[in-house]
Amino acid sequence: KIKYMFPKAHATAYVISAFRIAYYKVHYPAIYYATYFSTRLDDFDIVAMMRGYSSIKNRIIEINNKGYDMSNKEASLLETLKLALEATARGIVFGNLDIMKSDAKNFQIADDGITLIPPFRVIDGLGDTVAQSIQEEAKKRPFISIEDFQKRCRVSTTLVDKMKALNLFGELPESSQLSLF
Repeated sequence: KIKYMFPKAHATAYVISAFRIAYYKVHYPAIYYATYFSTRLDDFDIVAMMRGYSSIKNRIIEINNKGYDMSNKEASLLETLKLALEATARGIVFGNLDIMKSDAKNFQIADDGITLIPPFRVIDGLGDTVAQSIQEEAKKRPFISIEDFQKRCRVSTTLVDKMKALNLFGELPESSQLSLF
């Protein structure tokens, strides 16, 4: 007895969906990768991704060499890095996070059309609430210092240090105090 057969209409819908995805992947790669990274993936090694193809490839090899000692987070990260490797091989570039341009949750496409600007959620340890707070505060008015940023967005010192390591603040001064000398 056959209890259940996969309906033809359902199979057809899957095929049509696959064609649509393939079309965007081929003709609009920046949009495809920005959407995929924003919706499907949670673990990122943004430092390796920003450094480019060879850095991503080396990180993949490093994780693969762990074999069965690989953690669940690393296994999830491996899938992200494989897609990032494919994206960089196709000419997509991962830009640096930007206090004014980065979104809380979604990758943005820069004006050049090939650079993806990562969202704040790619920073390890940064929650969705804080990421949303950063985005909202940046829309209100520009940050005048790192101290102003930390106070307005309620970000811990540990996260500020991670953001400094990613060069998120650029030329932003440490303190709001002006020096006369």
